[in-house]
Parts: sequence; C-alpha cells; structure tokens
Amino acid sequence: MQATDYAMAVTDSFALPDACTRIKELLEDPSSTAADIANVVSLDPSLSSKLLKLANSALYNFNTEISTISRAVSAIGAKALYSLVMTETARSAFKHFENNAIDLERFWQQSVYAGLIAKHLALETGQKDTERFFLLGLLHNFGELAVANRSPELASQCEQFEQKIRPWDKQKQLLGFTYAECSAQILMLWNLPSNLFTPIANQHNEALALKQTDIAIVYLAVRLALQCALPNEKCTDHLINAEIIDSLRLGETELENVILSSKVESYKILIIMNPELFASP
Repeated sequence: MQATDYAMAVTDSFALPDACTRIKELLEDPSSTAADIANVVSLDPSLSSKLLKLANSALYNFNTEISTISRAVSAIGAKALYSLVMTETARSAFKHFENNAIDLERFWQQSVYAGLIAKHLALETGQKDTERFFLLGLLHNFGELAVANRSPELASQCEQFEQKIRPWDKQKQLLGFTYAECSAQILMLWNLPSNLFTPIANQHNEALALKQTDIAIVYLAVRLALQCALPNEKCTDHLINAEIIDSLRLGETELENVILSSKVESYKILIIMNPELFASP
C-alpha cells in the first residue's frame, strides 16, 4: 500500500464534521462575521462544550473564564477558534483510529508534546497564528495511526526505536513512505489549507527547514517531542541538526524554557483529549 491508500482509507472512514467545513467557508468569505462563526459552533452542543473546555485550558490560559462560544470567538479570534475545532476533530479522529499495535500513551504524548512545543517555539520566534503551530505539531504523526489501523505488524516494527536508524528512515524502508507524508496526504484529502499540510509533509526536509521558519519550527518540535516521549532513550540528540536551531536564533535557555513550559501544560491537554488514558485513578 502507498501513503495515499492509507490516507484514503482514513478519509473514507472518518469525515470532517460539518462545523469544520462551514467555518472554513466562513473564514474564506470576507463578508462573514465572528457571530456567524459562533452560530455554527453553537448548533453542536457537544462540540460547543468541548471547545469551551479547550478555550479554558492551559493552551490559552486566559485570566478569566470563557463561558460562551460568542465570547470565545471575540477573545480568541475566528482563526484560533477554527484551530480549536480542528483540535477537537483531531481528538475524535485519533480515538477513532486507536490501535493497540502501537504504544498509544507514547503516541498521544508525542503528538501533544509536538503541538505544545511548536506553539512555544512560535511564541519564542515571534510568529503569528501560534494556534496553527499547535495544530501542526498535534497532527504531525497522524499517519502512524492510519498505518496501525490497516497494517498493525508494520506499524509495530516502525515503532521500535533504534540508535542506528532514524524513525522516519525506518518508516521509509518498511513502508516506502514516512508517516509525515501520510499525515500530509490525509490533510490534503480533507481539503485543509496548504499552510497545514505543507509543513507537515516537509517536517524531515532539512534543506527547506533552513530556509522556511514554519518548517524549521515543526522540524524541531517533532524531534524535541520524540525526546520527551522517549525519556529512556539517550541517543536522540543526533536527530537534530544544530544549524536549524541556530537559524531560529534560539539559545539553550530558550529551548529549555520551551520544553519545560510544554511539559507543564501537556498533562492538562492530555486529560482533555484522552481522559480514559490519562486521567488519574
């Protein structure tokens, strides 16, 4: 099977909620208002409730409680609200394709760590639309679930970390493509914006990462997240090209702060996204 085959199987089995499509249309319509977007979200009580939980989570850390969808739109902004809708969609999709062929706790941690680290790297480097970077990190490895769902034995083999071969190179050997490529294909088939699927598709392209800041941020977030999710592996430093860190003008102190902040926030986000797996007994 090719990356497109796995991606098509995902999109055939799990369609984007109507709210995602409608909000995307409204964002592309210059005559639409924040109230129009809030009205779309409010039509789905379950989604509204989950969005309010996310809006009041450590991801945004507002000083006051956000208690209505309309206030969330005003406080966060329409594009950020769309990212929240997509975050909830990602949560639902992850749950839909969960498979015990891989370590699910590691998968969720790696995804959330990558999202939070990407968000904090974006903040450190002065990027706009930091919610988009959270989404880029969160979705960077969705292809792993797609493969685990259809080819559990191959996914299990790809998951075994080896010091002599990088994970994405191993994926290429065993599958003929990387999880990054499959993840990007899924987002393309969902007709999501190119500023989501292009950085994900190129997250392992060092040449592009040295030229484009958004790809550099995803590149670094993915690798730092892997280190956080595999704390017992002592040989992950070689996965990161120091030139890419330099290109972002980040020092050791900034990176340490990014990782610490992401770890502090991660548990609250994980509980919201997968309470069955991460809630305290």
